Amino acid sequence: MRFLLFFLAGVAAAHPTASGPYHLASGDLNRDGHPDLVIVCRGELLLPTEKRPANDTVTVYFTEGTPEPVRRQDFHVGFGPYTALVQDLDADGFLDLAVVNFQANDNRHLSILWGQAQAPFLASAAAIAIPGDHVYDKQRTPTGQPIYPTPGLTSIASLDADRDGKPDLVAVAWSSDFFVLLHNDGRRRFTPKLYPLPPGPRDVAVADFNRDGIADLAFTIYSSNLVEVWLGVKDGGFHRHQQFHSQGHIPYHLKAADLDRDGFVDVVVGNRGPSDNVTVFRNEAGRFRFNGSYRTGTSKKGETTADEIRDLLLHDIDGDGRLDLLAAGHVSHKVIFWQGTGRPGFGQAFGPPISHLFPGKGPRALLPLGKRIAVGMFDSNEWLWWPDLATSAHPLR
Repeated sequence: MRFLLFFLAGVAAAHPTASGPYHLASGDLNRDGHPDLVIVCRGELLLPTEKRPANDTVTVYFTEGTPEPVRRQDFHVGFGPYTALVQDLDADGFLDLAVVNFQANDNRHLSILWGQAQAPFLASAAAIAIPGDHVYDKQRTPTGQPIYPTPGLTSIASLDADRDGKPDLVAVAWSSDFFVLLHNDGRRRFTPKLYPLPPGPRDVAVADFNRDGIADLAFTIYSSNLVEVWLGVKDGGFHRHQQFHSQGHIPYHLKAADLDRDGFVDVVVGNRGPSDNVTVFRNEAGRFRFNGSYRTGTSKKGETTADEIRDLLLHDIDGDGRLDLLAAGHVSHKVIFWQGTGRPGFGQAFGPPISHLFPGKGPRALLPLGKRIAVGMFDSNEWLWWPDLATSAHPLR
């Protein structure tokens, strides 16, 4: 464990961002051979009736010929940006940036910044609206007004649903209880199709869960303490396959990966409510079964929702060929590490937690960046990364 403690002890210098860094993504936007870092800055959420502008900024740190992101540039998107992905959506050879905007009450539900050859390497954001008169049945003010706008997009992922070689998009609508599949025609146009979900969907993961060669979807259902799995079909659509309890309270993020290396992709869920646990669901030939709960070990403050686990990362931190688990602990100001074992037995996927404290910073986002981990700090409006993992002093090998 000496290497792990060394890894958790070392922290690089912090870099400023726009207000409230909430999600991290990366890609070589300027084509210098090194991934640039995208920081989606959600800021504090406002009531739909409050005067705009609200926070509407994505901060990008560009590399300039070395792995170190050094040059900051901010881009405007829609209000309350939540998550993003970096991908070449129009097959022109330049990476694009797609951002979902939770607070969009002006039809900027989805923003796409199209990649370009010249600096700043991303064009001004193009807005995409999700059509329809969306239903809202969440929190309301004492006068009956919605606290959040519809549709309230929170997560985005890409997949080739119709297998035509063009990346389609899937986005989750927390306020309006659906996910939308946006079919990509390859010419910067998308055709939406909506699918209903139980109340309060939050996150989406894409994987081929039943190994039929077609991409499938898994969702956390934040307001219902559920996970739903939908299977893709040959015509490019989806059908509901399995629903199960998250084995925790307020399931937030989820990740999909083959933890035990049996060829089937498993699901890991971070529950941010009073349970403050990470739960594993093992994929047994296309059906999921609860396979253990992992607690952060961080202290409680007695509130109804501890609001702790705000992001998850599955990554081989220690270089032993097995996926490890990291969680961003927002209330405790810690990042928690569990070493992966690769074992399939109940409660055996990960070892005991080790945590590192970031006083006053409030970790909210995690991302592998080269040989380091980038961490977005919501409370202090900055990001930082941990040192190189390539070290000769590696007692776990």
